[in-house]
Amino acid sequence: MSKLRLVPLECGWLSTSASSVVAGLTGNVNLPIPSWLVIHPSGQTLLFDTGLHQDLVGGVAARYPLMARQFESTFNSEDTVSSRLANIQIDSLSVDKIVFSHLHFDHCGGTGLIPNAQIIVQRAEWESAHHPKLIEHEVYNPADFDLGHDVLQVEGLHDVFSDGSVLCIPTPGHTAGHQSLRVNLESGPIVLTGDCVYWQEVLEKMLLPPFGFDHEMQLSSMRHLKSLQDIDGCRLLFGHDQAQWEQLELSPMGLS
Repeated sequence: MSKLRLVPLECGWLSTSASSVVAGLTGNVNLPIPSWLVIHPSGQTLLFDTGLHQDLVGGVAARYPLMARQFESTFNSEDTVSSRLANIQIDSLSVDKIVFSHLHFDHCGGTGLIPNAQIIVQRAEWESAHHPKLIEHEVYNPADFDLGHDVLQVEGLHDVFSDGSVLCIPTPGHTAGHQSLRVNLESGPIVLTGDCVYWQEVLEKMLLPPFGFDHEMQLSSMRHLKSLQDIDGCRLLFGHDQAQWEQLELSPMGLS
C-alpha cells in the first residue's frame, strides 16, 4: 500500500525589509513561496496553498501595485504551481483539493491553474477576503481565488480525508480565518504553519508582524503550534523560512 506523502514545491521568492513582516527586525529577508502537495494513499491529491499568480512573472506591480511598494519578486514561468506539478508528473487539472492557509496574494495566486479542485477554507477567512475595504487595500483580491471552484467553508478543526491523516487546524490571528495543516506521515507528524509562524526565530521569541487581524489571537495560535511541537512531537515547517527551506529535499518523492 502506498504511503501518505508530502512534497514541497518552490513557487518563487519574495524579498522585503525584515521590519515590514516582523516588527523590530532589521535588514532584508528573502521569503520562499511554497506550495505543498499531499498525496494520499487513495491516490487523491491536495495542495496546501498555490503560490504566486502567473502575472507576477512581470513583477509584483503587474498585479498588485500597492504590494509592490513592499515586495520584490523572483518568479518565472517555471515557478508556477502548475509547472512545479508537471515537473513531478502531476497534472494540475487532476488535483482534487486545495486547502488554503489564508487568502493573501502569495498563498492563493496559482488557484486559476488548478481549476478542478475543491477549495477548503475557514469560513471566517472566506468572509474576510470579500470585505470591500480589505479588497480596496489589496489585502485580498477575489480574482485570485473566487473563480467558480467548489468551495467548502469549514469552521474549526477539519479532517480532510475523514481518516485522521490530514487535518486542518485553525490558527487565526494573522488573518481572521488562518489555518495550518497537520499531515500525519509514517515518519512522524508534520504541521505546515502557514503565516502563523514565518520562520524559526519568530516562534522561539514569539515575534509578531506589524500588521494582522488580532495579535493576541495570533500569539495564542503560535503557542498552540509550539505545544504541538514540544508535547505532541510534531515537526513544524514554517511559512517563509529560507534556512529551513534550503535544507528540505525538493524531490518528487518528498517526505513520507
